[in-house]
Amino acid sequence: MSKVIPNILFIYISDEFGEDEQLALEDIFELNSQEVNWKIVCLKNTQIQMRVEQFGKNRFIALDKKPNENFDRTIKELLNEEILRGVNIIHVFGSNYLGSVLPWLLGNRNVSVVVSEGPRVRKTIWHFIQSFFYYRIDAIIVPSVALKKRIQQMRPSLVHKIRVVHPGLDFNIFNPQHFDFSFLRDQWGIDLKCYLVGMIASSEYVKAQSAFIKAAASFLRNEELAKRTKFVIVGFDHEGSEELIDLIRTFHLQDQIILVPFQESVPKVLGTLDVYVMPSSKAMFGLQAIESLAMGTPIICANGPDSGEWIGNSRGGLLMRSGDSFDLQRKLRSILEDPEELKQMGKRAVHFAREHYDRNTRTQKLIQVFDRVLRKRPSKK
Repeated sequence: MSKVIPNILFIYISDEFGEDEQLALEDIFELNSQEVNWKIVCLKNTQIQMRVEQFGKNRFIALDKKPNENFDRTIKELLNEEILRGVNIIHVFGSNYLGSVLPWLLGNRNVSVVVSEGPRVRKTIWHFIQSFFYYRIDAIIVPSVALKKRIQQMRPSLVHKIRVVHPGLDFNIFNPQHFDFSFLRDQWGIDLKCYLVGMIASSEYVKAQSAFIKAAASFLRNEELAKRTKFVIVGFDHEGSEELIDLIRTFHLQDQIILVPFQESVPKVLGTLDVYVMPSSKAMFGLQAIESLAMGTPIICANGPDSGEWIGNSRGGLLMRSGDSFDLQRKLRSILEDPEELKQMGKRAVHFAREHYDRNTRTQKLIQVFDRVLRKRPSKK
């Protein structure tokens, strides 16, 4: 029996460009170098469209507006056209638009359906309606064991279709040996002998930044610790952050907390830190946490469904109560008062990341999923 070549239509209807979108595009870029034909349906004038344009106009279909989440006839016509052109796998990112994909495929078992489910698993009335068509899904790809368990609880009938495929990193890029970490410290005016504790800002997680500042204030009351520790918030936007700036002034931390703009090189930022902090469980799934592990930087991370998986298994950091500044400063003390353990955490983090989050391994596992669903298709007569 000859091997069937995957001919995939990716459907990713999103106007955002967060970790989920970046991971999806990395998958497509990697698959582009393999024996895989593909095209993506996306929204016009989004980061997704702009980044796939390099492959040519025949690689994407850009919609003018978001389709209906259920029974959208534009999606029906689009699917019919692409299937006639030879598409044999429909790969949907997220479950929001399954109600406008699955119903039109009920009568066509020659096309496989794969779903990449991100962390936003929730039960709504629309998902209840969509669940009538879930049997048409051939495979669900999730990034963590914790997410697999959550989906199993919500959709027990799909247990046998869920496949865990961890995020993957390019270790030619995320390699601590490839960087001079003194550069950013010099730029930020931070002595090489100081511990540097940092977080990456996000407008979505203002409370997390507030917890970080309060933890720094409590931690730095100890004069000895204050002499050898600095804090940095990377990607801090002064516009709209007046409350956070006032909080820093209230605690007289202007010289202890460095506020720096967005930096292009995430690996260099993470590797420059001695401890990376993710104070909010709302930031899960945390691709940057895995990137930090790969750069050998221990993490203090909010205890959440996914964070226990990479922190507990890697022993490359500590878990804290989400948004709890007191618990954060307590964990900071314990992690910085034992320099040898801090060093060992970094080594364990790198080993764990390389063992579990390799980009090539992820790509091969994705191809295995595609091959498997194609083999299950009924033969054309």
